[in-house]
Formats: sequence, structure tokens, C-alpha cells
Amino acid sequence: MTKLSICIPMETAAQDALPLVRLLLENQSADFEIVLAKPADTELPDALVGLAAGEARVTITDAPAGITRQLLWRHAALAAKGDWVTLVNPGDMIESELATMVAYLDTNSPEVDALAWNAFQIDRHAEPGKASSVAIPARYHIDKLDKTVMLKAFFYWENSLSSPKMPFGLYHAAIRRSLLDAVLQLPEPQDWSTPVPQYEWAAKVLLFANELAFCARPMSAINIVPFVAQPPLHPWNFPFHSGIGLAGAVAEVQFHVLRELDTPWSGGSEAFVRALTIDCMMETDREAYKNKGNAYFTALKEFEGGRLAPFFRPEFHDVRQTDQRRGLHDGALLIDRFVAGARDAREFYTTVKLMMAPVGLICGGDLRDKGNKAV
Repeated sequence: MTKLSICIPMETAAQDALPLVRLLLENQSADFEIVLAKPADTELPDALVGLAAGEARVTITDAPAGITRQLLWRHAALAAKGDWVTLVNPGDMIESELATMVAYLDTNSPEVDALAWNAFQIDRHAEPGKASSVAIPARYHIDKLDKTVMLKAFFYWENSLSSPKMPFGLYHAAIRRSLLDAVLQLPEPQDWSTPVPQYEWAAKVLLFANELAFCARPMSAINIVPFVAQPPLHPWNFPFHSGIGLAGAVAEVQFHVLRELDTPWSGGSEAFVRALTIDCMMETDREAYKNKGNAYFTALKEFEGGRLAPFFRPEFHDVRQTDQRRGLHDGALLIDRFVAGARDAREFYTTVKLMMAPVGLICGGDLRDKGNKAV
């Protein structure tokens, strides 16, 4: 069986995965397959179709026309055949040696069924001289993480920003086949939809995983796409939703996933209110800030008798502070977002990969010889 499936959902014909696929296929020895999932009424670029036709490691699978993002991701996962599965968007970049890392886990930590890593966040619309620095972690080891700590971080919003600090899931993370099958056995969503399926997968992976492993070395880069509020589609009475903002969308996902398991949502806390506050303060347009703030405050007043509403006190700032430091700080190397002229996630990762520890070193005998343990 193929070691790794890399799923790439193609929501529209405008999303061209050709550069990503070509770069991945340059690694001719890597044991992976690439699954391109698209709606049946979406036509892919001829060059991409031609490449797939002549490459055994690339598969194109059609989903029903008009399918939601949420169900397209599920369709891609169902089509994957690898021992491990990951998913990235067409404009993203992922390490072609990821198959080596999951094979290493199979041998050294077979109980681990969910792997996450640091992922670079790249805004291709950022302006040179104004963008924040990007941090490259100095560490590159693979460590096991306490599942209880991650459950608190995600479902109780501990130390969160506008969304929980939760790297595990399917999106820019990898899960073992056994865990994927367990998640896919859960009922397919029928009465709700979400624009952020990455958090649905994160919630389910976290709940059903046996062991979690985290690699400090970045293994991918995300082409940031701003969250766009969408009216919710759900039949229940829950005031936080994707029509308000990102934090509301994540809370809605948590509520639904727990509802499926007959478990009450218990994320209502001061930490959650802080996430709503940060989400609101991310708006640099006063009118957008006002609308989002009013919507969150209304939702807080409707929730549990309004006990959390007094803690919601956002402040408007029309200019966002950026960290433009360079050099080593707090265990990370801060570099220019536009290093070597990198414009997007693919170009950035291709450049900084030369600065990071090779995957073969992380997963090879060198670490053990030095008395260190990767996992």
C-alpha cells in the first residue's frame, strides 16, 4: 500500500495545483500518491489533466456537482488509499519527504496515529517592508504531546488567539489510516455546513486519536485566505456561528461535533470570550469592527443568561502592529517574509527548506547516535 496520500481539493477551475504537483513529483523516490478531488462540473487546466494522465502517482476524482467544501474534503479523504493521509489546498506547499517521516513513525512509534507540525503562514498579498517576520523554529525534533492538554487547548480555548491553537487534524497534518476510517464512520453531515472544515477534522481527530506526535520543523506552508463570514446552515439554537467571524465558526463546529456525540458544548469561558475579542480586534475597518463586535455581544447576551457578556471589551485599532525583528529570538530564527523574493507559500517554503534540518536527519540514525530521541 502507498505510504502517504496527499489530498488536494479543487473547488474551482481557477485553483491551479499544477506548480505544487510538479514540485512534489520531482521527488521520484517518495512513496506517496496525490489525490485531486474536484466537483464534476469543474474543468481542470489541460496541463494538469495531462500530467495526471501520464503519472501513476496522481489521481483525479470527481465529486458531485455543487458539492460544499466540507463534503469535497470528505470525498477526497474517501478516495485516498495511503497508510497515512493529509490535505492541503492548491496554493499551499507541503514537504515531499513527509512520507519518510510517517514511515519512521510506523517503525518507531506505531501507536501514534496523528502527526502535526509547524506550518508557515504566508500572505501572498502582503507588502514588502510592511509584513511581519516569519519564524523558523530552531528545534526540529518530533515529540509526543499530551492529549488532555490538546483537548483543553481546543475545546476550552486555553491560550487561544482568534481560533484555538490546534495543529492536529487532516489539513496540514497527517492521520493514520485506522484513524481516518474511524472519523469517516461518523455520520456524514446533512443538516449543517461549515466554511472551515479544517476545524471539523481537528475536533474529530483530537477526540478519536490514540497518540499525538508533533514535529517542530515546519513541514508545509499555507497560502493564507482571509475568513469570509457565511450565513450558518444548522437547525439548532446556538448563537455563535460562521456568519459572525472565525471564532464563531470554530465554536459552531465544536458544538456540532459534540452534538453528534451527545455531548454538551462546554467552551463558554473567559478564554473563549478573549478569542471573540481578538477576532473582533483583527478588523481594521471601523464599520466591520462595529458590526462584528455587536454581533458577538448579542450572541454572548443570548448565551447562558449573558454571564460572559461583561468580559467582552474589544478595542478598535486601525493599524495592526507587525513584528519585523530579524535573527534568533526565543528559540526561533526570524527572517524576512520576502526572503529571496518569495511571493507565495510555494516559493517561500522552497527557499527556507534549504535552511532547515533535512527530514532524513530527523528520522535517521544521526539523532539516535547523539543520544537524542525524535519520538
